[in-house]
Amino acid sequence: MKKDKIHISGSVIVFLGALCWSLNSPIVKFLTLDSLLICGLRSAIAAVALAAFIRPKKLNWNGWMLLYVISYAALCLSIVVSLTLTSAPVAIGMQYTATVWLFLAGTLRTRRFDWHSFVPVLVIMIGVVFFMLSGTDASSSKGNLIALSEGVIFACMTVSSKRAAGDNPIGLTAVANVFTAAVMFLCFPASIQKMGAMTAQEWVIMLILGVVQVGCGYGLYNLGVQRVSPQKASIIALWEMILGPVWVTLFLKEYPSLPVCVGFVIILIGMVLDAKKKDDALPIDEQSEAPDGEAVS
Repeated sequence: MKKDKIHISGSVIVFLGALCWSLNSPIVKFLTLDSLLICGLRSAIAAVALAAFIRPKKLNWNGWMLLYVISYAALCLSIVVSLTLTSAPVAIGMQYTATVWLFLAGTLRTRRFDWHSFVPVLVIMIGVVFFMLSGTDASSSKGNLIALSEGVIFACMTVSSKRAAGDNPIGLTAVANVFTAAVMFLCFPASIQKMGAMTAQEWVIMLILGVVQVGCGYGLYNLGVQRVSPQKASIIALWEMILGPVWVTLFLKEYPSLPVCVGFVIILIGMVLDAKKKDDALPIDEQSEAPDGEAVS
């Protein structure tokens, strides 16, 4: 008797990835480690955890693969650097301006302005701006400029994932983390020496970050992106912004500011509007979603 398979939609898979990402906020609160060490070490841990999924013949070794791994490493590094130069809401929120860049790229490609798609994007961006307003006091022009690049990088990463993953999106995540860990430790070798002073608790927290937040988070995101359009994936990923402060509130009793709360509500309204519109086409990518018969066991 043939074993039944459970079909999970791409939207749900992307949401689960965002759920894993959202754990970053409360977990990092416990760490006092150097930010460059955190970035490199969590990628190294994720690479080891996902190493078994690296099956070269099931990946597309092409220019899209190169674009993906470079975008992935650049995103990790830009977030870390911007966090040291500007406020956390700006450093995190700028990543999700990717929704605007993907919409603009789709408009240029199709030469057709879709108001039904633009309205949710506009509402979401207003919410993101409110979210970032909570951190303007600690911001700097240099940090804001670096953070601004995150949206373009995240958009490039999302689009290239569909082309590079082939039949192995989890393997793509592993390769990207191998590349990122190598870049971080080669460019910042001094951070490796700091591992010797890490406590047992810090190692446990880093293992959780590497396996769950990075490995599972980006692995699920890459898997889900194969089934939904890049723009929809970037919108669903906004759950990271919403859930992160929720976990901090529930477990650490640190409450978000009024602008953050207003931003959350506006973002949710935009996400509802986006969910109600019809996805008539995939504007950035010619690949269609995976067929309904394809399943995830």
